[in-house]
Amino acid sequence: MENHLYTCHYCGIKYKPNRRNKQLYCSNSCRVNSFNIKKKEALQNNKKGLAIPKQKNESVQKINIAGIGNAAIANVATEFAKNIFTKEENKPATKGDLQGMLSKIQLRYMPISNMPNRVDGAKPFYDSGTETVVFRNQLPTLKLG
Repeated sequence: MENHLYTCHYCGIKYKPNRRNKQLYCSNSCRVNSFNIKKKEALQNNKKGLAIPKQKNESVQKINIAGIGNAAIANVATEFAKNIFTKEENKPATKGDLQGMLSKIQLRYMPISNMPNRVDGAKPFYDSGTETVVFRNQLPTLKLG
């Protein structure tokens, strides 16, 4: 413990600290009152009503070639790791994959022109996969920009 007397930052009286580190205030009530005053001042200074924290050492980060290079290397490494460790069935479908599936579907179902439509308007198609006649309202269409 120190024998030195300190001055309270709120009320200004001299006091002997109770803790090992230097105390700024003589009591908890002075500490809380000081905090409330600082908070009120910060709210009045800010138009939106949010307290703006005071930062002593604001550092402005600058863009440099080394940082851009490091970001590019990290991006390439991440994409490489994703390609290696992701199973083929879990990878996202590309535009080419969707167009290939659509063309296979359209080749699988061939319209039958010499057969009448069903009562509900479904048209007859020959399913080359199961080798049967199926009735469908229409073939799936997908427009990829």
